[in-house]
Amino acid sequence: MTSKKTLSQWLKMIESFHPDDIELGLERITQIAVKLDLTNQTAKVIIVGGTNGKGSCVATLESLALESKLRIGCYTSPHLLNFNERIRLNGKDVSDKTLQHAFEIVDQAREELALTFFEFTTLVALLIFKQASLDLVVLEVGLGGRLDAVNIVEPDATIITTIDFDHQSWLGNSLENIAFEKSGICRKGIDNFVGDQKSFDLILNARPEYRSELTLVEGNDLKGGGHSKIFDLIADDSINPYRLLKQNLMLAIRAFQALFLDEYSTLDLGKVISHIKIKGRFQKISDSPLVILDVGHNVQAAKNLVIQIKKLEKNQTGKRIAICGLMADKAIGNFLMIVDEVIDEWHFVDLPIGRAATGKKIHKIYQQENGVTHTYCAKSVKQAYNKIKEKVSEDDQVFVLGSFITVAELLKCQ
Repeated sequence: MTSKKTLSQWLKMIESFHPDDIELGLERITQIAVKLDLTNQTAKVIIVGGTNGKGSCVATLESLALESKLRIGCYTSPHLLNFNERIRLNGKDVSDKTLQHAFEIVDQAREELALTFFEFTTLVALLIFKQASLDLVVLEVGLGGRLDAVNIVEPDATIITTIDFDHQSWLGNSLENIAFEKSGICRKGIDNFVGDQKSFDLILNARPEYRSELTLVEGNDLKGGGHSKIFDLIADDSINPYRLLKQNLMLAIRAFQALFLDEYSTLDLGKVISHIKIKGRFQKISDSPLVILDVGHNVQAAKNLVIQIKKLEKNQTGKRIAICGLMADKAIGNFLMIVDEVIDEWHFVDLPIGRAATGKKIHKIYQQENGVTHTYCAKSVKQAYNKIKEKVSEDDQVFVLGSFITVAELLKCQ
């Protein structure tokens, strides 16, 4: 079957299928998944959920599998520059041709059923994985967990990185509600790994029936458990240049061990960590001046970002400059208040998406929280970046942060 539509035509088309960008629920997608026999993948499946750190876990699992010579498929969202980034086979983005073929099959199967963009693309990913004869499939939750499209698949293990405030309009305004939704990916009879004590306790309170199936993998609790060599590797910036958090790396390692212990026992973990590929997470794109991109956009991500920035050496004459664009539905004031501790100069920007707050709106919120300091507004990331380039010195450090869109717009400037 050859699709006559280009990938861009398909993407534009499926955006029009459903009136809402997001409509949580599994009934619609399950109908088509059962029709195409996609709910039971032949490969082992790990579902990765949580508030922050999902991308790091997925990338680590991918590296573990590739170093073990296992065939792996990864499904993540959103993408930065190209839709193909969302579906990876054996470490590479899928081709337009592969996507077009899968889009055609899913479109015929749905008939007149109105699927959301994420539901449709999840079916496309599952179809591609089913046809690829893989050993491991890793599915990243898009939003929440219980009613997220990837939850139609029965996993062999799950990971919940952390639980904190995010997407409250969909998941609820309390951590208890959010924990209930996110822990909906857990299953009885399998290993369900949780990244910190706070999240572990929240899940136990929300779903006490999973008490015997939950495993806490908090980094500090692993000392003395034979992991000291791994921790030394993680702490080495030459091996872990993205400064990926110990907690997220260990979650991936523990989940991989649970399913592929024989393969894990022969791995060189230094190679595994150094070969991790991940975009937009403390990603360095320039050394002089230092330019780092980070897609973190909520309070918990802000706290982690501050920790990572503080670890960077800084010349006394240098400044830390931030280009920041944020979605209007985020806790903008709290995010800025946390990151402001390590930033000397802010450039707030407009983003080319309706959900985004304007640079002026972000600036106004910043002034309410912090008063007037060295702050500027720009109509675009490109405009702000060009202005900074005119005056930046080799001792300065530039951080581009607040949203996947902000980082994507910067990458387009390269």
